Amino acid sequence: MAARPIEALRRRLWVDLGLFTLATFALTWLLVGLYIWNADAMTATFGPMKLGAPVFYIAVAAPTIAALLVTAWRYGEAGLVDLGRSLVRVRANWIWIAISLLGYPLLWLLASFLEPMATGAESPDLSSWLIALPAVLLAGHLFRDPGALGEELGWRGFALPRLLELMDARRASLLLGLVWAVWHLPAFFLSTLSQSQVNFGLFILNVVAFSVFMTWLFVHTRGSVLWAGIVPHMLINAASKAGITPVFWATVAAAVMIIIFGGKHLRGIGWPKADLPQSTFLNRARSAK
Repeated sequence: MAARPIEALRRRLWVDLGLFTLATFALTWLLVGLYIWNADAMTATFGPMKLGAPVFYIAVAAPTIAALLVTAWRYGEAGLVDLGRSLVRVRANWIWIAISLLGYPLLWLLASFLEPMATGAESPDLSSWLIALPAVLLAGHLFRDPGALGEELGWRGFALPRLLELMDARRASLLLGLVWAVWHLPAFFLSTLSQSQVNFGLFILNVVAFSVFMTWLFVHTRGSVLWAGIVPHMLINAASKAGITPVFWATVAAAVMIIIFGGKHLRGIGWPKADLPQSTFLNRARSAK
């Protein structure tokens, strides 16, 4: 008898994830796909599919739009409140806040010094780090980044907590990273979007590595979408905007180290599963065991 509520909970979570994924892909792939099919007609009607255009923001915000719609439909106002709380959950140990803010920038800066030592190339130009990146951040990039603001309430706010109920954090991070990467696929076929200049295979590896890093932060910041999603996502985009090229091998190496030493729950080998704040629905379903 005790297994029935758990099985019902798992089925409900899989349905949640299925609806969210379907809505997210349908909205983005339909919009971008129409531009791939007939860019001239779509541009004449809705404007160009590029940063700054309304249709671009709708396509990029599909994960958040889907998360809000599915949550409102299946959980009502209480569910929306729970989802919103994950976005404003800011209390965390200072070390994890520091990693959220400085993790990737410091990793890539260190790698940019190690590469010349190994290859004999010239030392890196630090102007991008000391001038361009601070300028981008001080100009309010956090509040204008469509990727971080449009995606993270969906990927880290809606999908990741459910995956962590269904599987361990290591598998959840890899699965979510793969889905997140594939969602970007249509952008590789549209010349007005930056992904069209990127190798898709390397992009997948990078995004999966990012997902591992973000999940690692998520389980250590009590499920904070801000520290585990928006801030690192924003810094990744800000670095590129400042002319800093992400160091592929360092990104992947960091993810591999987290997977190896973090154990299946990404909290250290032998550590128990993370105790994350749960939604009203999950608490109610769990208490029915």
